[in-house]
Amino acid sequence: MEQYEEWNGSIPPLPSRSRLYHLEPIGIGTPYVESLTGYIARLAETHCVTPKDLIMQEIIPSQSQTGPILNYYYRLNQFWINNAMTLNGISPIARLWVERLQSFTSCENLRFLTLLTWSEVIGLNKLLRRRKAWCPVCYEEWRQTHQVVYEPLLWALASVSICFKHRQLLITSCPQCQRSSPLLTQIMRLGYCSQCMLWLGNALSPQVLGTTSNDREELKHRYWVTEVVGELLASAPNLSAPPSKDQIAAMMILCLEYYAKGNMRALARLVKLNAQALWEYIRGTEVPNFDSLLRLCSALSITPLEFLATKTLPDQRIPQFVVDNLPVVSPRKRKPLSDDDVKRMRQVLEAVIAEERDPPSNLLEVANSIGYDVSTIRRHCPDLSKKISARSYRQWIEDDYHRMKQELENALKSDERVSLSAVAQRFGCDSGVLHRRFPALCRAVVTRYRERFDYEQIHRRLKEVLANNQETPSVKKLARQMGYGSHIFWIKFPDLCNQVTERRSTARRKHHNERIATHCNEIRKATALLHNQGVYPSSWRVAKQLSNPHFIRTREGHEAWRVGLEELGYPTDHLKKYI
Repeated sequence: MEQYEEWNGSIPPLPSRSRLYHLEPIGIGTPYVESLTGYIARLAETHCVTPKDLIMQEIIPSQSQTGPILNYYYRLNQFWINNAMTLNGISPIARLWVERLQSFTSCENLRFLTLLTWSEVIGLNKLLRRRKAWCPVCYEEWRQTHQVVYEPLLWALASVSICFKHRQLLITSCPQCQRSSPLLTQIMRLGYCSQCMLWLGNALSPQVLGTTSNDREELKHRYWVTEVVGELLASAPNLSAPPSKDQIAAMMILCLEYYAKGNMRALARLVKLNAQALWEYIRGTEVPNFDSLLRLCSALSITPLEFLATKTLPDQRIPQFVVDNLPVVSPRKRKPLSDDDVKRMRQVLEAVIAEERDPPSNLLEVANSIGYDVSTIRRHCPDLSKKISARSYRQWIEDDYHRMKQELENALKSDERVSLSAVAQRFGCDSGVLHRRFPALCRAVVTRYRERFDYEQIHRRLKEVLANNQETPSVKKLARQMGYGSHIFWIKFPDLCNQVTERRSTARRKHHNERIATHCNEIRKATALLHNQGVYPSSWRVAKQLSNPHFIRTREGHEAWRVGLEELGYPTDHLKKYI
């Protein structure tokens, strides 16, 4: 009898399946890593649905048991407007969405599409854009070479404003409809405007940037920012562990010793940050926001990656002003400068004059860097001050004046009202330069800028505050609510502002007196209660019975306790009285 091979008819175990398509993210480990919002849009397109359908039918229902914070997302409009932009950052929302998307797609590296790696060492403020920015040349290049069109995380960061690859400023409004687009919309297609649905790429040559010395200096800084931020994003997958808050404190201590020899104010002047903020970083109670971190690293000539992921400072790079070149500031105010102080001041000024820098430093920048007032430097070093001022004085040519005139005319035509100082800053000059050359245009720009204030609305709002019986807000708070500076209120309506301030002060005084009366009554009751219990009502025993134990140390509290003792027959002559 012939025998045949025996077959195993059992079904082999199948590997686990992901609920959504296993879509690999683009560019992990490179500066142009994909953003999470772009990945969600690409995932929706892969499933032939809109981002709205993917999010509302798959992602949000799976999070319904995770807490009340996600019930907020069911208010759909609020999610697209306020919360979608946070998905690329370091918020708890971003962490939650990364976890859910990783479980749905079986992709374990989606956290690198956000800044979650740096969540312990970077603050939330000023981190992300609210609106989309892109390089049209990149879009066109990907389309022509049949590559996947996507949105790099680099473009979603507020500090990045230039495409390092094509030397071109990022675009923030559609060239067709002139409108901006949110980072994630209910219906969107990558590379296309979410408003008019037209293609956003073009094959134009990069813009000509850096026509003046000030522009070149600014452009150089923008290139540096893009390069170091890209380095930070590319290094995230290679770190053994995300950096902790202790890293900031450790590096700040090293910088304090290396660059400023323990002098916190000298380091604050060097990096152009507040000394109190630097102390908070060292104590570990705060972390810098992204702008402050970039400014700090730029001043110290190190990269953010070196600052956040290493334990030592690079020895080969020294910042522009080190503490050895800074004069010793007198320890007390109004103390005359010593001969040694003036000598060191002259050494710094001579070093600034000898330095080859384009554009050259002006006297105000030098004064701020070394911690003196401009008038002090001019009084003690008049010859060197004149040399620095003469060297930094800019000789305007006819082409510059032509560009100034165009900018002023554009400011008058634009939908947004622009101040004259903002126009002057584009040329690195004072508004007086524009006034002397184009007085009529400058007056028109100033008049148009001031017309943005709705004085009738301001007047009506101040009247409403004075008419109702509710709590009176401060003039500053009213101005902030309406989007104005408080000086506008005081200049235009001083009488009404005085009335609001006086009414607020009266209400605060009344509330203060009522609070004091309540606490004093509480002290007298506690004193009587202890007396009835047969216990001497000493100050510390009475304080233990109070809702605010520290109040008994105040003048009013001490007097209420003393009066209470007198009423109960205790001698009070030996007690210290507040004068």
